[in-house]
Amino acid sequence: MHTLLKSIYWFNHLLFCIFKLNKQFMKQSGFLLVFIFIFFTQNVFSQKITYAEYNNEDIKDMNFEILGKMKGNYLIYKNIRWKHNLTIYDNDMKIKETIQLKFVPEKTFNVDFVTYPDHFYMIYQYQKNKIVYCMGVKIDADGNVIKEPIELDTTKISILADNKIYNTVFSQDKQKILIYKRNKKSQQLTTVTKLFDAELNLLDSIRSVTQYDDRREFYGDMFVDNEGKVIFTKETKGQFRDNIENLDIYCRRPGAKDFRTIAVDLKEKYIDESRIKIDNLNNHYFVNTFFYTQRRGNIQGLYTLVIDAYSLDTIRSAFNVFPDSIRSVINKDGQFRAAFDDLFIRETIVKKDGGFLLTTENFTEQGRSNQYDSWNRSNYYYNSPVNPNYDYYLSNPNYGYYRPFNSFSNRQSIRYYYENVLIMSVDKDLNILWNSLLLKSQADDENDNYLSFSTMNVGGEIHFLFNEGERNRQIISNQSVLPDGQMKRYPTLKSRETGFEFMPRHAKQVGFREVIVPCVYRTIISFAKVVFFE
Repeated sequence: MHTLLKSIYWFNHLLFCIFKLNKQFMKQSGFLLVFIFIFFTQNVFSQKITYAEYNNEDIKDMNFEILGKMKGNYLIYKNIRWKHNLTIYDNDMKIKETIQLKFVPEKTFNVDFVTYPDHFYMIYQYQKNKIVYCMGVKIDADGNVIKEPIELDTTKISILADNKIYNTVFSQDKQKILIYKRNKKSQQLTTVTKLFDAELNLLDSIRSVTQYDDRREFYGDMFVDNEGKVIFTKETKGQFRDNIENLDIYCRRPGAKDFRTIAVDLKEKYIDESRIKIDNLNNHYFVNTFFYTQRRGNIQGLYTLVIDAYSLDTIRSAFNVFPDSIRSVINKDGQFRAAFDDLFIRETIVKKDGGFLLTTENFTEQGRSNQYDSWNRSNYYYNSPVNPNYDYYLSNPNYGYYRPFNSFSNRQSIRYYYENVLIMSVDKDLNILWNSLLLKSQADDENDNYLSFSTMNVGGEIHFLFNEGERNRQIISNQSVLPDGQMKRYPTLKSRETGFEFMPRHAKQVGFREVIVPCVYRTIISFAKVVFFE
């Protein structure tokens, strides 16, 4: 508000000075008024930062999850060692109440949440003896348990088995909740899925067994659409270090006996890890990945496959080669051919017209010990999460997940680099309409919690929030991409308080122009509510 008033004051002052000039000069300088108006209206965009009241027990090694805004309250889950707390903040980010979730056992791990406007589900796992339990509990916006925890599934494991078994995903409308697990044993992969409704009533369940080569085959995360159909990918390599040469899509309707397999024709090309995005509005599934023309070559462009969600048939596919104009801009260190080899797909945003917006980021890490000096793309995606001594494994973790600072202790010799962001708009016919490059350069040692970016979707544009520079972490850059691909720079987000280090990568949008940004104050995790005005 202060910025707005100041802008109006100076705008009026300039108008007064101009009108003191003669009329002839006014006619010749009419364009000046337009310029001044545009200049000031583009700079009245401002923001308000409200720092949350913090607790000295919220140390940097704490796990947390920003649940969002419910009935005017802001809810954040916090886990420190064996304590599981729910902190409720008011509109001024003052702590209204901190509730200890006493029903959660000590040996609880892998907690997931499904949030609604006035309540949320907490789905958690814990181990007792040789049994892993998957439980679900319904909690309202005030932290009250609505329904007692219910058992969703159990698994008996061996002594050496990994106990992080279950994965939880949900549909866009949150009316379908899917819990699944995968078990690898004796070259066989057993997959179990359980589909629940919004009241955690079991709708469907299936158990399937397939042959499995853990050196060449990789199964992607599962996704569920609004109708309850499940989809995931299977990727196969010729050799462990090769690029992927075969891609299969697995789809299943509720009630079907087994998954339907769609063999994808890659036309003698090779691909990278594939990413699925469900378009519930147009009833499509998008599968995006980078492609290569040689077995161990360089990335040449984007491969996209579109599947009809009703018939589960392939609608269209396209290999879009990246033009040299992008290659020359994103190229660094003179490696023209390898310009795209460090790109990773971050987010797919579907459009109403049947197309989508794809964001990718240039990411590398540099080792300072022999163990990581040989880092490559295959290590990042396919350093197999399967320990030979374990029975169970998890698929790759979601990008952006917060890692407590103590989890970096085993990788102290790593330097992370997060560079430019390439944004592409693809139409319903899979033609690339435009591409835009957001220029940034970020690096840090030991941890990457301060690096990368988050997005804020306001309909007419997508905002990108990220820290400026390597050490000045108290300034967040705010740039957006417009529907025509034009980039727009807004005033930076500056903290008036000293000592706060923002982690915009882990920010969560909780309103139309409202985000919660985690930050570190000394050795304490805190949070800042940011409201943008225009």
